Amino acid sequence: MSADEIQRGLRSKFQPESRGGLKLGQVTRVRHRDDPLGGGGGHKPGRGRQKTRTMMFSALCGLAALAVIGGSVVVWVLPRLKPGVADSEAWMESDVKVAPRFPSPDRKEALDLVRRAVTARDAIEIAALYRNGAARSAEIVGFLNALEVTDGRLERYEWLGSMDVNGLLVEGVAVVFKGHEKPAGRIAFLTPDPAGNWQMDFDAFARTVSPSWKELFRNGGEQEQARVRVIAGRDVYYNGPYRDESQWTCYAIVSPDTDELLHGYCRVGTPEADGMSRLFSDGEATSRVTLELRRTKDAEPRQFEISRVLAKDWILPDPAGGDS
Repeated sequence: MSADEIQRGLRSKFQPESRGGLKLGQVTRVRHRDDPLGGGGGHKPGRGRQKTRTMMFSALCGLAALAVIGGSVVVWVLPRLKPGVADSEAWMESDVKVAPRFPSPDRKEALDLVRRAVTARDAIEIAALYRNGAARSAEIVGFLNALEVTDGRLERYEWLGSMDVNGLLVEGVAVVFKGHEKPAGRIAFLTPDPAGNWQMDFDAFARTVSPSWKELFRNGGEQEQARVRVIAGRDVYYNGPYRDESQWTCYAIVSPDTDELLHGYCRVGTPEADGMSRLFSDGEATSRVTLELRRTKDAEPRQFEISRVLAKDWILPDPAGGDS
């Protein structure tokens, strides 16, 4: 299926005139607050080209966002997901389908589990229903209580079916909200615990980042490192410490939770470069990915080196243990 066919299908199915286009948060409202045209030399596109490039990437991210909350077939096609593990080098070597250890929930069971997880407010329920990572039950409850403010009224759940990602057997459910300007959505990733009890991954659903986006850009960008869940696509913005195109590969990075357009760079020939390249090995325009980023001396506030590719999606294979 070509990109044009996918786009036409998404437009007709998920962008009816009466409802407006679905998108994942504010993905299409990306911008670069720092003027990329001022001094410093290097490969910097002209104003018109920069605007066109940003608009094109915004459109691609909007398409990826539509896929997130659209339908079961397109969701797993764009971005297409393959198995992997947290470490970039091991991820390169692992491309084997996950053998299911436990039976997957059917459509009704998956939808019911997500409904219960999204409406849960009791610590015991939270512990049973969530793969909570490092988050405490109180943090999860606080996040759930704020959902209507951040995403609008909850409208529906859509079953997305099964996939293998990051060495995990995963079921997907799209959770669609009314939004404030247009509908918004999140993905509930379900995976079994060691005893075979299916749980919803909190960090993937919340799109957890560390530090927060606000902290990352505070005071012109003093935070040196970050772990982020983002949508990435290939780009050509080379300048400053990343001006040498023969030594670096460039990616535009956006999140539904910030209006900023970031740029991430991998040094050619590294496991990180291989990991990012594999995200697009089947011609994908964009892909969800969890990354570790670090700042480089003399780089712009929204330029980062990609120091580690943690996962091909927003669910990690071995989250830090949390408590209730």
